[in-house]
Amino acid sequence: MGTVVEIRIALKESGDAAESAVANIADTIVDEIIRLEAIFSAVDTSSELSRWSRGEIEEPGDELRGLLRAALGWVERSGGRFNPASGVLSAHWRDAESNGVLPDRRVLAELAGTIVALPWLAIDGRIIRTGDCSNINLNAFAKGWIVDRSAAMAMTRFAPHAVSVNAGGDLVQLGSESLTVGIENPLRPYDNEPPLLSVSLTNEGLATSGGARRGFVIDGKRYGHVIDPRSGWPVDHIASISVIATDTATADVLATILGVLEPAEALVEADSYEAGCFIVDSTGAQFMNERWRAKISSE
Repeated sequence: MGTVVEIRIALKESGDAAESAVANIADTIVDEIIRLEAIFSAVDTSSELSRWSRGEIEEPGDELRGLLRAALGWVERSGGRFNPASGVLSAHWRDAESNGVLPDRRVLAELAGTIVALPWLAIDGRIIRTGDCSNINLNAFAKGWIVDRSAAMAMTRFAPHAVSVNAGGDLVQLGSESLTVGIENPLRPYDNEPPLLSVSLTNEGLATSGGARRGFVIDGKRYGHVIDPRSGWPVDHIASISVIATDTATADVLATILGVLEPAEALVEADSYEAGCFIVDSTGAQFMNERWRAKISSE
């Protein structure tokens, strides 16, 4: 998934048998991550998603079909703030950075208009391509989807006390033991920087999004990598947004669709999804809803 994956496993027993069980559980999780990545990766040209998007596969398998159908639903619910075709906008910004010329807002708006309708439909349980799918990228919640399913498989197969899987900040915790997670300061992303706060997770997912670490530099000015697919312009008012939801895939996509809104509006919408939300804006000001506040840990 192009990131570091951290796995935590808690067992009721101890000793040599426990060490062997931990190794088996970890291997199972890693194998499942690798298997799912081979389906959903937009980078691997041999993945099922890549082959389907090029038209080499007519009918996607059950898991890819489920993700493609879920993507359509999130595009509709978000009013286009989530868009798996937005890679064309990022590519435009990369070209602009390479050329040292700031993109024209009108040109970006026109480009954004070309991706309003996704090039596939879900009809009677089938996924039908209706256009060019070669630039489709499901990363905005495929990583969370993979994290959720790999952890759930471990819980079902081995029934450990608790399992957590963290793939570059997309994290799920399952089981009877809580996990305390620190939220880093996006404006000071240093190894020795203490977290802004910590939250306690139990059978929940957490995801963080923001443009503080990555972006485009044009004529000496930095623009964040998070782009509003409705306008094609980077989001610059939010440094990071973290979301707690019932699963990581939901937290992942909510971080994307809430992150283009103003903080007050984002918190209200997070409430409508019964999700906890914590935002750090570009000035360092912090915003959180009551569901997030209830998760804050004093540890």
